[in-house]
Amino acid sequence: MPALSARAVADRLKALLPPDGTPVLNRVLRVMLSRDFAQTIPDDLYEKARDLLSEAGQIGRLRGQGGQVFLAKDESGRAPRAEPSDALSEIQLMPHLERYLTGPFQNELDIPKHGVCLVKDTSRIGPPLGRWARPDFILATAMRFRIMPGAQLDVYSFELKAEFGATDLAVYEALAQTRFTHFGYLVWHLPRDSAAQARLQEITAQCSQHGVGLIRIHDPKDDEKFETILDPVRKSTPQAAVDGFLEQRLDLREVKLLRTALEAP
Repeated sequence: MPALSARAVADRLKALLPPDGTPVLNRVLRVMLSRDFAQTIPDDLYEKARDLLSEAGQIGRLRGQGGQVFLAKDESGRAPRAEPSDALSEIQLMPHLERYLTGPFQNELDIPKHGVCLVKDTSRIGPPLGRWARPDFILATAMRFRIMPGAQLDVYSFELKAEFGATDLAVYEALAQTRFTHFGYLVWHLPRDSAAQARLQEITAQCSQHGVGLIRIHDPKDDEKFETILDPVRKSTPQAAVDGFLEQRLDLREVKLLRTALEAP
């Protein structure tokens, strides 16, 4: 395979940046470039390509959070709309999503009285080197059938993104988590009149293509402002993968709760 030039990478990098000037994390861009070129993009090559665009005044750079870059001007020649300082971070959104999952979302599942449901923050639980193996939340339901023999366990994963964090890579992240769960959701805080609104149609199409559910948060403080745009498609995830995933993330009490609901009386 011929070696990539910094110019070729720079041209593709520029094409990947949102035209409205929305900043994108450097690590996200490196992954997207590696996918597009079907080979790993070394850090030094990425930095050379980024410097070419920066020195030409075609992109701007933001410090912090691993660094971000953005188009210096959008297609109309206006200055970019950088992420506002008062935008809520994922950490700030986590308690609101947990409240919604343990309330309205769980209620909509209509779990029978003899079934159980648990919600857990797994954003910091699991193998540290597991790629895209740490959903922000999981929700597990377990129940036995009343007439038919057997029981059913369903595991949902939720990947939360802040206002300017939803890219096509976020969809792949939510999809990748269904290696261990049955249903995958991308949850996106997208307020009304947000500059990121321009990406909604694209993100919705990507989620639909991959069977990933999409929940839009208009206002995190109001449960009525959580909108389910797409329901996910159930994945035929191997039982052993689900079992191992839960074993590494649930404590003994939670495991016992699920087992009791699944075991025959």
